[in-house]
Parts: sequence; structure tokens; C-alpha cells
Amino acid sequence: MPLHVEVIAAEQVILAEDADVVVAQTASGQIAILPAHAPLVTLLVPGQLRIGRGGSEQVLAVAGGYLEGRENQLVVLADAAERGEDIDLQRAITARERAEAALAQKQSNAETARAAIALNRAIARIRVAEISRGRTALRRPS
Repeated sequence: MPLHVEVIAAEQVILAEDADVVVAQTASGQIAILPAHAPLVTLLVPGQLRIGRGGSEQVLAVAGGYLEGRENQLVVLADAAERGEDIDLQRAITARERAEAALAQKQSNAETARAAIALNRAIARIRVAEISRGRTALRRPS
């Protein structure tokens, strides 16, 4: 029996489909959820949400939120979620550059934390956009 997945953001359903596996970025690290998984509720951090079915995979950029799983149902309540083809790549690159510049400045702990979250979200958006376009994700310079 497949896992039914719903991704909801801004009070609209972004995705509703069956899956064999879902891989998500949580506050504790990356997790994979299969059908018949034990019930769980977890906090999502900015990153990729990978939904696999058969030989195909769909990847979304998620800005954070919550994930709840029970009885082969998985609901993601995302702060924001985007399919790769909907992401403006240049805008995401500009956001990454802005966040990197903000992190380079001496700021309060709260401002530094906000800049780090913005950077993680921009990187996730860039990677998902690149995946959807069939290219290798952009890497930050070392």
C-alpha cells in the first residue's frame, strides 16, 4: 500500500499524490519515510523534499514547517513549498548572495540566525531549480 502525501503551503495544496518513499530535511537530520512508517510529527528545516514513486522522483524546495505521518498518510504543512519549475533561478541566486553578505557582517545573534535561514532556503531553492532543469545543482565557491 503506498504512502499518500499532501504538501500544503499558504492554505493551498501544492502536491497530493501517492509515494513509495519521502525524504525530508528535519531539525534532527534527513529522514526517509516509507509506507507503514511509525506515526511521527517532526519539524522541517529549509531544504529539499523528495517524493519517489516507481522509478520517478519529484523534488520540492521547502522553507520549513511540520511533517506529520500516520496510517500511510503524510501531511507536510510547509512555511513555503515550490516545485523546481516554478522557481525563478536568478532571484534565488540573488537571495543567496544577499544572505551571504548579511552573514559576513557583524550583527546580533537574531540577525545572524535570520541570515542563515535565508541562506539555507536560497540554497535549497537553487538546488531544486537546477534538478528540475536537469543540471547539477549550483555549488557555492569554496
